[in-house]
Amino acid sequence: MDEAIDILKHQGAIVIDPADIPSVVDKDPKNNLLVWNTCSGVNNGKGKDADCSIVFKYGMKRDFNRWLETLGASAPVKTLTELRNWNVEHAKAGAVKYGQSNLDISDEMDLEADRARYEADRAKDVALAGTHGIDEAMTSNRLDAILFPGASGAAIAAKPGYPTVIVPFGLVPNAPTPPFPEGFNAKPAPFGVSFTGMACSEPRLIELAYAFEKATKRRVPPPSAP
Repeated sequence: MDEAIDILKHQGAIVIDPADIPSVVDKDPKNNLLVWNTCSGVNNGKGKDADCSIVFKYGMKRDFNRWLETLGASAPVKTLTELRNWNVEHAKAGAVKYGQSNLDISDEMDLEADRARYEADRAKDVALAGTHGIDEAMTSNRLDAILFPGASGAAIAAKPGYPTVIVPFGLVPNAPTPPFPEGFNAKPAPFGVSFTGMACSEPRLIELAYAFEKATKRRVPPPSAP
């Protein structure tokens, strides 16, 4: 990232570093984005979701069922519940190789009874990631974009629906935890630089990303299939 910033400076960019996102450094837990995660997995099912946003799991059930309705009689399943049951019935065929805990906790949602909670959590997501987050950071520092390593900023930007453009920049060691099995020599993993902005900032982000891409030309094409 230091190298990426140096290149931007060399190209004439004015870099404000650090440009902290207020909700990330806010010392009040109620206003801190880092302690307000998205509910995910079996550990955030009903009764265990007081400290996370239900927006994703609520919206998954609502929108998936609405989409199925648009398919009419041709839909192979009619509800999220039917999909989950089909997956379980065909588990031996690999239908749910990695489980379906996010579908399970989504299907627990009651679209009427849980609507007020969804709306409150949605408002908090937008406030912490948008108003008290990206908006405040960009406005106070008069920024065109916020630079993030890899895709780390995309999850923040997604909450209020803001755009992110990622430009390939380098390769990093592919060493996950837990490690790959012995003898599995993983190739380096791609690493990009993200440009994130406020609502409707796509034109400016594309300009910046394109200029950065032309100045660096770091993209390495994947090897051709044999």
